[in-house]
Amino acid sequence: MKIAVIGAGTLGVTTSLELISHGHEVKVFEKNAGVAQEASFATAGFIGPGLTHSWVGPGMVSHILKRYFSMQGGIKRHGVGIPAGWLLKWSKACASPHVEMKQAAMHRLAQYSQEVLKSITEQHGLNFEMSAGSLILLRSESELATYQTHLKLLKQADIPFKQLDSMETLKVEPALSSSERLWGSLYFPNDAVANCRQFTLLAKQIAESQGVEFLTGKEVLPLSANNPLMIQVNGMPDEKFDHVIVCSGIGTKHILKNQSIPLPLLAIHGYTVSAAVREPIDAPLSGVLDASSMVSVSRMGQRIRVSGMFEHGQNPKKPVDSVSLLYKVLNDWFPGAAKTTEIVQAWKGTRDVLADGLPLIGSSGIPGVWLNAGHGNHGWSFACGTARLIADMISGRECEIDLKGLGIERY
Repeated sequence: MKIAVIGAGTLGVTTSLELISHGHEVKVFEKNAGVAQEASFATAGFIGPGLTHSWVGPGMVSHILKRYFSMQGGIKRHGVGIPAGWLLKWSKACASPHVEMKQAAMHRLAQYSQEVLKSITEQHGLNFEMSAGSLILLRSESELATYQTHLKLLKQADIPFKQLDSMETLKVEPALSSSERLWGSLYFPNDAVANCRQFTLLAKQIAESQGVEFLTGKEVLPLSANNPLMIQVNGMPDEKFDHVIVCSGIGTKHILKNQSIPLPLLAIHGYTVSAAVREPIDAPLSGVLDASSMVSVSRMGQRIRVSGMFEHGQNPKKPVDSVSLLYKVLNDWFPGAAKTTEIVQAWKGTRDVLADGLPLIGSSGIPGVWLNAGHGNHGWSFACGTARLIADMISGRECEIDLKGLGIERY
């Protein structure tokens, strides 16, 4: 079959790789000059179910809004507020009796995606910056309490984790500062940190060598209401496809604006800072998440990447002027580990977040139009799994995991 993929971030590239392996004819359309230029460019890098959790759950409305309106903890607003309709849907989702089922679906997807990533890596002999294991750093016992539901679901799914005290935590990450308050941690030995953009570039090379055609610098116009399988790009002849898969992140709303598909997507911005390792002995071995600030510090080869913050609205400042919290957390836990006075990359990325906290995978309800959207913070963690699932659905194959709760039917 002839298939169009819209978007060449990690979602679009991995989807094209899976489709070409099924024998389909695949074209990928990307508005930017290259692949992995937006949300996939400089992610925190965490993959696996351990750090996969949404901001949908009991008590999350008051917790998030308190920090949002006080502009504390890296949650900030600029200009317009969050739309009332999205807030209402989010509030209902947080109060839903199915919250645990939804969180379990995220864990299942993250674990499956990690398995698919491993198989792709081994099949093609890929070598990209990857470090095993991840930690959630806890400054007090009360912080542990906020993860009890998360841990219960991990236990039910037989996903390994360990609760460590401060001394055990230092054995896993010996470079952690002894002057910073550390009560303990949650350790996920099967999780990992990996370079999303580096993997995406390698996957693109493989897909291209197998016959996928990448059309970069080609912005697809919104799908026609009357003929949604006709791809239109300015300066190019219209082209009809058997299937169209939208992997456009926050641009999904624009691509589908002529369709009657109710997608409560919200644009949330986050930041990362990347710098070279100054001295390996002072740097993290893998990745840690500071539970208090929700800022992560991860090791990617000879670089350290610090990631965090949630913003809504248009911040007029440059990324380099908006990342003081990231530097603070880095210096709290790994002082002097990175060459922050030399070449530093400060980056701002936009994530597409659905009101119920879950991604949207599968048919859009319009014949031939498929969605791979709403991944929020977990696009990299879910990418390989969602790509294989969509390819299996289009090819008429049975999916390898239960997709309950991840489809358009929930809207």
